[in-house]
This record gives sequence, C-alpha cells and structure tokens, in this order.
Amino acid sequence: MIAGQVTGADVLDDDIAYLTGLGLLAEDDGRLVIANAIYREVIPRALVHVQQLQLTQEPAWYIRGDGSLDIDKLLRAFQDFWRRDGHLAAEGFGYREAGPHLMLMAFLQRVVNGGGRIEREYGLGRRALDLMIHWRGARHAIEVKLRRDTETEADALDQVASYLDIAGLADGSLVLFDLRREVSWQDRITVRDVTHAGKRIRIYGC
Repeated sequence: MIAGQVTGADVLDDDIAYLTGLGLLAEDDGRLVIANAIYREVIPRALVHVQQLQLTQEPAWYIRGDGSLDIDKLLRAFQDFWRRDGHLAAEGFGYREAGPHLMLMAFLQRVVNGGGRIEREYGLGRRALDLMIHWRGARHAIEVKLRRDTETEADALDQVASYLDIAGLADGSLVLFDLRREVSWQDRITVRDVTHAGKRIRIYGC
C-alpha cells in the first residue's frame, strides 16, 4: 500500500479482515485505505523509526536565511544519501517493495521535524506515493515513483501533473527511483526540469 501497489496473492481475506477489525484499514468508496490521518502518519514512522534515528541530517542545513525550506537542496542531498547508503538500507526492510519510499520518508521526516509536517497520500493500485511538505505556510508537493521496464517517465509525469492540479500548485517534484538493473548510477542520479501539462516539474532521478 505504501508503494502504491495492489496486494500480492499471499495476502488473504483474513489478513485484511484482521487489520480492518483493528481499525488500521477501512473501505472508502470501494477502495482499501489506511483508516485515518493519524494512522497514515504513525504507520510509516513506526516502520522507519530505527533508520531515522541513525540519519545525521540536521534541519538547519536546509533552511534558508528567510526561514524557508530549500526543497531542492534537500532532495539533492537525498540523492547522494540514496546512492551511498540508502539503497542498501532499503533492502533491509521487511517490505522490500516499499523500501525506497520508506527511506525517502525517513530522510524527509528527519529534517521536516525541525519546523513542518508531511502529509502522505497512498495511491493503492496507482503505483505512486504523494507527499506534501508543509513548512511555515509554504507547500512542497512530491510524487514518488518506482520505474521498472514496463513503466515510463511519461506515466510518472502524468500522475504528478494530476497531483499538482488537485493541490492547486503550479510546480512540484518527482522522485523517480529507477530499478532497471542495466541503468548505471551515473545515469540514475540526475536532476532535470520539465514542463508537463502546464506544470513545472523537477525530476530527481535515484
């Protein structure tokens, strides 16, 4: 669910019934969702708590002189972290498909705790995770996608443009984890600006 994918064949009706009975999951318009905003915040935090404690990032490194958050500097720092250590740490999660998403959330949370908050929207079956960072009156929209052989950058851009349109924002960020084995790190770690469907989008390749 965190990775935006449908459940696998090993997930039984009893599993869903159990989580629904606990109040962690609910049905909304025929879709399975995390039950409420509190659980949407608590569940990923619990999954990444240990990793977050080990990060050495300090909020002050990414705050401009006027108090605003330098989202570009923050996401570029994540790219460096992901290449050096993050991709290895992500493999240690029990939910490996969600590893990249969880590591990004841990990294962002470590910094945003210094003066903001993160809203998460899980797109079950949409293969995407939407993040909205609220920082001292400003909003920073981030869409997180995994790229495999069957998916293209254009698909991801369509989704982030739709997310920005719903949020009423003119620009945002796309963090694109390229999981294709034949692609080198040099080709993965990129930053590019594009305009798509009238929205300004900065793509951070990971």
